[in-house]
Amino acid sequence: MNPSRRSMLKLGGMSLAMIPIVALAAKNDGIRSSMKYKDAPDGDKKCASCNLFVPGASPADLGGCKVFPNDTEISPNGYCMAWAKKG
Repeated sequence: MNPSRRSMLKLGGMSLAMIPIVALAAKNDGIRSSMKYKDAPDGDKKCASCNLFVPGASPADLGGCKVFPNDTEISPNGYCMAWAKKG
């Protein structure tokens, strides 16, 4: 097999493997704007204290939200209209 062809096939395979990762890291801009999401808290209301927030690996990491499917870039200090107090 030709070395340049082999390189092209490897690159193509890696590109295909990255598609699901890129899709999972996508932001839901339409839902974010309709829910008026922002990366700053609204007084004492913030994502970290919301029942819908899915925390990241550590408390400072970005997490997810049950309202924004597959969105992994939700700030623990963010806020949106769907905020619901934990507990």
